[in-house]
Amino acid sequence: SIYQTGVLPGECWAFKGSSGSVVIRLLGQVHVSGVSLEHISPLISPTGETATAPKDFSIWGLMDFEDKKPFLFGNFIYDNTGSPLQYFEVQNQAKEVYEIIELKVHSNSGNPEYTCIYRIRVHGTLSKTRI
Repeated sequence: SIYQTGVLPGECWAFKGSSGSVVIRLLGQVHVSGVSLEHISPLISPTGETATAPKDFSIWGLMDFEDKKPFLFGNFIYDNTGSPLQYFEVQNQAKEVYEIIELKVHSNSGNPEYTCIYRIRVHGTLSKTRI
């Protein structure tokens, strides 16, 4: 799954096409400072390539699942020729804490059939008080 350990080929959260999104509830309310995305290395890919890796993506904070005005943490680019695990510091620092985030993948690295996310990690500080 998208937040479980697993970086072998096929151990990913896959969706049809080159764009899609997923909404994730965190373990608590977090002052988000960054995210990490992980895909497999071309060295362990059965085809030797990583065209299913996300490319252009954005991260959003939501107050609830029906939030009409989510907070944009930033727009980012995952480089499938770089390290399989890549960290992205938020571009827009939120004053609020968030328990729900949305990952929107706007394009992948070239595969028109599907996109794979091996792991997403949300970095930040867990709020000590419930808001």
